[in-house]
Amino acid sequence: MKAPHAEIIDAHLHLPSPRNPWEHGEESFADLQTELLLAQLDAAGVDAAVLMSEAHCAPAARCRAAVARHPDRLATVLDYDEIAAGAAESSTAGPSASDPGAAGLVARVAEQPGVLGLRLTTAWPPDNIERLRSGAYEDMLDAAETHGVPVCFLGPGHLPDLAAVARAHPSLPLVVDHFGLHQPPYMPADDPPWHDLGELLKLAELPNVSVKLSGAPTLSTAPYPYPDLRPPLERVLDAFGVGRCMWATDQHRVFGRLHGFPEVPRYPGYHSYAQGLHYLLDHVELSPSERTALFGGTARRVLGWTDRHRGTGTTDDPATG
Repeated sequence: MKAPHAEIIDAHLHLPSPRNPWEHGEESFADLQTELLLAQLDAAGVDAAVLMSEAHCAPAARCRAAVARHPDRLATVLDYDEIAAGAAESSTAGPSASDPGAAGLVARVAEQPGVLGLRLTTAWPPDNIERLRSGAYEDMLDAAETHGVPVCFLGPGHLPDLAAVARAHPSLPLVVDHFGLHQPPYMPADDPPWHDLGELLKLAELPNVSVKLSGAPTLSTAPYPYPDLRPPLERVLDAFGVGRCMWATDQHRVFGRLHGFPEVPRYPGYHSYAQGLHYLLDHVELSPSERTALFGGTARRVLGWTDRHRGTGTTDDPATG
């Protein structure tokens, strides 16, 4: 059970898509998404959430607008390629990820109320992993390290590349999304699902790497409370400690209802938001201090979600100031 006054933060959500088409305008649709999100948090007893921007299903501008309306409950992490593309469109020169414009873009992100960090995705498009390996993101990573801007990393199958980044930027906070594993419904799970767990555990020796425990039930082959998840989860918690692990769900992906994506029918591993919380909250033995860290404290500390990020600030695009 949730201890009295113990804050619960979901460290990874997008924006929900309503089941029926919305035909009443963009502004009211944005309000609807935020209302659906807050109702979901309230129903499960979750206090706050980090919105991960994604150009198609949760654009940065919409995430920032939701955060500005509810700064005590929402913060956001912006997809770097999305906001860099926006900066390029607003400039005749068009900064790339490795020109001097990247440093300025990161500096502006660091000043935005409610914006906690950046996300780097190597899962798609396919050439992104080669861009990372060729050094195309180095200026961005250097600037993020300088300004203390955390970088979340979505790259199943690419954890050795993240290890190289972590070693090259030892004071840059890096966060592994979804254990670094392929997860349904938009990516087929590996066989076995935890095939690359060893690569994740190797990252535990790098103190600037943390991990989101997001989407784990999608990898289970057992009914709730998913007892087959306990061994791999215990290995992750033992390796990283609760001080570098944060509970998260990515529930709108789990539902198979990301805005702009085709709806996915029920699949093995589908689970409710409450199940995505309580399989861990109620069924893993943790001390009160460990529980506080895992379900919110680590996210606040690693992502730097402090009072500075709770001001309403502005919804101006960080790509343009």
